[in-house]
Amino acid sequence: MRLNLFKIKLTKFMSKKFLPITILTSLTPFAMANTTTENPVGYQNGFANISLNYFDWSQRAENKSAHSTRKKDFAYLELEGGANFNWGELYGFFDVENPFHQRRTEPSRNQRYAVKTTGRVYLGNSGFNLYGHLYGIWSLPGYKYGGNFHEINTLYGFGYNFSRGNFWLKPFLALHYVDQSFYSGNNGYVIGWVAGYSFQLWSQNFSITNWHEMEFNRAKRYGNGGKKGINGAIALWWTPLETLSAGIQYRYADNKLGDDFYHDGIIYTIKYNF
Repeated sequence: MRLNLFKIKLTKFMSKKFLPITILTSLTPFAMANTTTENPVGYQNGFANISLNYFDWSQRAENKSAHSTRKKDFAYLELEGGANFNWGELYGFFDVENPFHQRRTEPSRNQRYAVKTTGRVYLGNSGFNLYGHLYGIWSLPGYKYGGNFHEINTLYGFGYNFSRGNFWLKPFLALHYVDQSFYSGNNGYVIGWVAGYSFQLWSQNFSITNWHEMEFNRAKRYGNGGKKGINGAIALWWTPLETLSAGIQYRYADNKLGDDFYHDGIIYTIKYNF
């Protein structure tokens, strides 16, 4: 009896939280109609890297969040990768924040975990695609330090791919479902994009990238400063060697990341490219 009840609850959880991903996965066989026996998944190219990062919050962000999220500078390790197929594309990363700290300690200084994955399934050669996006973060300091926290954001909608020369832009429009420690349910919609431009300067390889998300019509119980929010980063990357990249990112958020004001910081990154 208990086993059957567990199966029912698990089925309901999976259908609610991962419906967008299930839809994208179910459409993959149709999108892969042009694959061959030599390349059954339609793989074209991809990348992977491991990076060491340091997030330096601005003094204003630290001061204003002193009585809310208590933002503090932190280091994090990241595994990142992506792949292009003839039917679509996949991207993801896994972060360990404060990797050398204890998990059960003050939330702003404890070890935390974040994961993100995005997928696009091309709608023919139109440039449009089905878009899915899952981002989750977990902070587990325990009851003694204020209790555990998690937030999982699921986006599902439509995207578009545009490129010209060394410039590319991938906007999207998606509905938003959130599963959070304080609220779970529909959370409005998100308009956003990722973009990049590659160039050479002094015979060196550089690129500028930007990701930006604007949230609208968020649920009242979600908090974070009301119905609207902004989240994003703009970065400059230098790749002196095929296996090595260094970057500096300007990270910004407004009515997001647990605070109802604009806050920002700088992320310093060094990557090893596989």
